Amino acid sequence: MNSDDFLDYYNKIDLFLRRAGNHDPEVTFAQKVKTSSNAVVKRYKNELLSLGELRNAIVHYPKIKNKVIAEPHEEVVLQVKDLHEKITNPIKVIPEFQHEVLGAHEDDFINNILLEMGKRSFSQFPVFDKNGFVIEVISTNTIARWLSSQLESNGTIIVEKVKIKALMDEIEFRENYKFISRNTSIYTAYDIFIEHINTYKRNLDALFITSTGKREEELLGLVTIEDIAAKMKLN
Repeated sequence: MNSDDFLDYYNKIDLFLRRAGNHDPEVTFAQKVKTSSNAVVKRYKNELLSLGELRNAIVHYPKIKNKVIAEPHEEVVLQVKDLHEKITNPIKVIPEFQHEVLGAHEDDFINNILLEMGKRSFSQFPVFDKNGFVIEVISTNTIARWLSSQLESNGTIIVEKVKIKALMDEIEFRENYKFISRNTSIYTAYDIFIEHINTYKRNLDALFITSTGKREEELLGLVTIEDIAAKMKLN
């Protein structure tokens, strides 16, 4: 019966929330949902609360001719299964956003990186120190500001033998990026972008992914707000 499958996955979610929040047994499902810090739970709070109401209708109302008064549709059963999977095993940023991170060093000439930006259609790149660790991010906006400052009276711009460090003074917001661990869920990554926008009224340039979220680790990938927004539409 659909109600049996529904209650099975509902109870699994309830148990997960109780353990994650270290709740006493008498704490209600609705209270667990409303107080959860889990990024997936917060995202699907209304759906979970509605499922809680359906559960109560199934469990607390008497059966009619041995049938529950609220038998869930197949779609509802699939929904609770999907939510259980997302909450207990959310998609992680690795391997979802694992890729080579193309960047440049301060003393590199800008020509090569500009060519790569054109070929690969990316809008920003990290600047590395001598140890290969990120020290800044150069965006197309940074480049545009630098080009504007170099415009000569006759309308020409000379970019030969110009090094990356020449662009650094044109960075509008310094260190406008963060590091996250490979085990960060895509939902948590999305929340980091949204929280930054709400706090500072601007986007983060990027989230850099390392093994444990420390700067002094190998880069495994990076996430931009465009990347994560597209992914969230699918989830």
